[in-house]
Amino acid sequence: MINEWLVRTFVARPKEIASSRVRESYGVLEGWVSIAVNLAVFAVKLVPGLLIGSISLVADAFHSLGDVASSVVVIWGFKVAAKPSDKEHPFGHGRVEGIATLVIGIMLFVVAWEFAQNSVLRLLHPKPVTASLGLLVVLAATVVLKEWLSRFAHRLAGTIGSSALEGDALHHRSDVFATAVVIASLIAARFGLHWVDGVGGLAVAGFIGAVAYKLTMGSVHPLLGAAPSPQLLKEIRETALSVPEVDEVHDVIVHTYGGLLVTSLHAEIPAELDVVRAHEVAETVEAALNERFGGWTVVHIDPVNRHHPLFEEVQAFLRQTVPEIPGVEGFHDLRIVGTEEPCYVIFDLKAEEGAGPAAAVRLRGAVAGRFPQVAKVVVNVAPGYVY
Repeated sequence: MINEWLVRTFVARPKEIASSRVRESYGVLEGWVSIAVNLAVFAVKLVPGLLIGSISLVADAFHSLGDVASSVVVIWGFKVAAKPSDKEHPFGHGRVEGIATLVIGIMLFVVAWEFAQNSVLRLLHPKPVTASLGLLVVLAATVVLKEWLSRFAHRLAGTIGSSALEGDALHHRSDVFATAVVIASLIAARFGLHWVDGVGGLAVAGFIGAVAYKLTMGSVHPLLGAAPSPQLLKEIRETALSVPEVDEVHDVIVHTYGGLLVTSLHAEIPAELDVVRAHEVAETVEAALNERFGGWTVVHIDPVNRHHPLFEEVQAFLRQTVPEIPGVEGFHDLRIVGTEEPCYVIFDLKAEEGAGPAAAVRLRGAVAGRFPQVAKVVVNVAPGYVY
């Protein structure tokens, strides 16, 4: 209930998630809610932690303060990402979200290292720690609050597809586990097991370090040009195939810049369509994809003559032969040029890294041996960045 109220109150046009301004509103909302909650949690943990001398509780308090710092970075990242494109950045500033996530990860690594050192010192020199039942109840309440905050951030991250918000959600979730460890160590201390406080501090540092690693790796991949998700590729293909006269889609290339998608693909259409109609089909596919995902799409048309006398035979032969070749994922864009005898067979091959050249040689020989009327076989091996 409160999640929906927050979105309705602070995000104008919440369904227009392709808009950089709407994405900014989601990011800023999560950031400010996180800052407010974590400042309160930080105070609740730090003051009693200092009073009773618990290294694990103080570490956990600064873990929550780290959530505040990461949320500030999130807000900064979304505000920069919402800036319009300029001469130096024609695709906009959407990838700043990934940079913001990377900064958060580095900050957490530093925090984890500092508290790991302090926790080792506490293990070497144990100190009596006494926590009241009231403090344990308050800490349990912060666990519930941080779990809600983690789910809130996760939901917003899923809504707009943001790695930065997903990173903040993971950060909040690590705080949940960390505080649970602290509560366990404080309960153990009530029974005289004072060394558990140092172990709890190490556990908290471990949680922080694990989240830092996950955030760092998750931010680096998009910045380096990570592969599009299978779900995104599926939706792109479904959208393109929904256009009448599009028989198949291949050679999909996707570049992401935050919420901006720059996409290109090949669409197979019947060869009997005239040039004007083929152009209309391409524009219809482009418009459908731009409306669905935002950004910009370029469609290349591949006219396929499925009425050629050899087409069905060659296609059936390839469907049987290609799966038998190790490392080959499939073929597409089959074209037969010329009359039945002689003619050329041309198709594209999708293969694992390094397997393409040998597979192309094998398929050229197989097709030529099976169809002597084919004068030439051309096999184009698609690069790994097309789908």
